Amino acid sequence: MRASLWFRVGMADASLPTHGWLHLLEHLALHGRDSIRAPVNGSVSMLHTTLDVEGEPDDVAGFLQQTCRWLSTPNFADLEHERRVLRAESATRHAGPIALHLLWRYGAQGPGLAAYDEYGLYTADPYHLQSLAAQAFARGNAVLALTGPPPAGLRLPLADGSRWPVKPAMPCDQPLPAGFAGPTGSVALSGVMSRSYAGPSLTRALRRGLERGFRHGAGVGYSGWSSYELVDAENAMLTAGIDILPEARPTVVAQSLAVLRRLRDRGPDPADLRDDLDQEIRRIKTEPAENWMPYLAARDVLFGRPVQDRDQLAAEADATTVHDVAQAARAMWSSLLLSVDPDATTDPQLTWLAGPPRTTSVTTGQRFKPAGWPVTKAELTVGRKAAQIETPSGVTSASYDELAAVVAYPDGGRQLIRRDGYQVQIEPAHWRNGHQAVAVVDAAVPPDLCVTMPAREPDEIPRSPVTWQRKAAYLLKKPELWVAIILIIVVVLGVVSGISPSDLAPRGAVAVIVVGTIVAFRNAVKK
Repeated sequence: MRASLWFRVGMADASLPTHGWLHLLEHLALHGRDSIRAPVNGSVSMLHTTLDVEGEPDDVAGFLQQTCRWLSTPNFADLEHERRVLRAESATRHAGPIALHLLWRYGAQGPGLAAYDEYGLYTADPYHLQSLAAQAFARGNAVLALTGPPPAGLRLPLADGSRWPVKPAMPCDQPLPAGFAGPTGSVALSGVMSRSYAGPSLTRALRRGLERGFRHGAGVGYSGWSSYELVDAENAMLTAGIDILPEARPTVVAQSLAVLRRLRDRGPDPADLRDDLDQEIRRIKTEPAENWMPYLAARDVLFGRPVQDRDQLAAEADATTVHDVAQAARAMWSSLLLSVDPDATTDPQLTWLAGPPRTTSVTTGQRFKPAGWPVTKAELTVGRKAAQIETPSGVTSASYDELAAVVAYPDGGRQLIRRDGYQVQIEPAHWRNGHQAVAVVDAAVPPDLCVTMPAREPDEIPRSPVTWQRKAAYLLKKPELWVAIILIIVVVLGVVSGISPSDLAPRGAVAVIVVGTIVAFRNAVKK
């Protein structure tokens, strides 16, 4: 028998500073319970947390009772052990294309947390974990999925509590359709639409279209893929992509858009769609029910949606039309994000996202020059309500009331991460009186947004790249500096030699003109 205890709480319900708390609780609940006789597993997905076991009915019942008892009255003796285990796991995890699309679409909140490190591993403590467990693992927020009749004497001693509501996924305020630089050697397209059977059909049609064009046609791609990820109770993000060779870069964006545009304007080939749907219907009717139906039912119950049987699911698939898929493609186009190899040719049909949206607000406060001034041209402004860095390439600001988190290092480094995912990074060594700037930020930001990280290794701490030799070389190229030096020398020599100011002035002027001209000429030649 297999049993899966589902809870309606997942990654998207966390904040950036608490991202990872559910993962910690899931590990703690299962710590020491795995065995050859009854293997266990757990997971935290976008909207759910599950605890799974497989074994004889009595073993399953014992596991569920013990685990539910722990969830009701958690013990945190193993907290530091599991914290270290999850840190080690996190060090091997890298954001894939789906996580990157979630990040660019939703920022540092909700579904976008999938792309971030689990900062909650550094902020978790027994008090807050116990409070979260009481809300997340309550009886009213749970559903048990079984592959057979309930075992005799089955008890789930969970605490009383209500269903955790599903928050609507809130996308970033940015123009769409849009594109951004993704992983090298790849292209991927994503969009958001209401849940329907047309959505998965569209992702498969898009994958087939990319493979036809890049693999079977031009021979510059290999493996297509697609994904259908629920981001809240009513909507899903559809994603499809393919890996590409460098030869595809000049046309990859235009060709990928053409595939989606054809689906938007004409829908999929009717014969292809029919074959695709027939394959899905065969899967629904022939795949053993215990492999998937209990879990699908658990998910829908927690969403407050009716549970469908095989015939209803097959009928919904069978009723999907070319028009339905074309309509889904139009929804995808209107919310499109496209990621592509950074060296690929872009396309004017898309807004290319490369930095934070422009703001008209003015940040006021203390101003700090770079440690590398005057070689480095920049300015840091830190006030009671916001921080801002201005460089020749642009301005990035972070209002404290729009922050998702502040990542703090013992050496003074601070990452001010906005809810839209953009950030202002303040490294004390990069600024004159940089620690003073950090102190202003720390005094203004709410403590619950702060994520205190372990100390960085000395070679990991950013330093100013501008040495005193570079500053000297920079200044010596300035004619005005030479003019000042010559004037000082002339005045000193005049005073020492007793030459009158009227006799000294013409000689000094000639020297200034000659040396200034020589320095300016040398600088122009070097350029």
